Amino acid sequence: MTITIRDEGLPLPHSLVIHMGAGAIDTVVNAAVRNYGDYRHVAADGLGVFAVTDGVSQSMILDALPQRQFARSTVGLVAGAGFEILATSIEDSDLAPAVAAIQTVHYDIVLPAFDDARLSVLDPLDDEDLEETARLHPNSHAERLLTLFGPREHK
Repeated sequence: MTITIRDEGLPLPHSLVIHMGAGAIDTVVNAAVRNYGDYRHVAADGLGVFAVTDGVSQSMILDALPQRQFARSTVGLVAGAGFEILATSIEDSDLAPAVAAIQTVHYDIVLPAFDDARLSVLDPLDDEDLEETARLHPNSHAERLLTLFGPREHK
């Protein structure tokens, strides 16, 4: 898997961003730690979202992704709260065609860096190190970010 930064501006402030999944803090932090190796050249850590923009609708995003729950926010609300938003794409031959087709509207909301030396040495972390690192990392940034999203909805 390769993560690339697209050279483009952000969608308009009123554009919806969709975070897929149940939105549990532990799940968000675990994913950020687990994906650190793939993302460390792009940004410290982040929360992946998809924007409803550039001809890609909410229904196209929801249909393409397997998660059963999602929540919405806006670009303006997230950026206004001080979070950096990067236009990123995941390049992976194993991506489902529908997921690959919506990479043009994939973004990462950057979380402050994890302060754990094991992340730069061990790649990937085994399950035990992943669990311990995620448990020790302060969750306040992820908690604050997730409060910017509305309630979780089922597809």
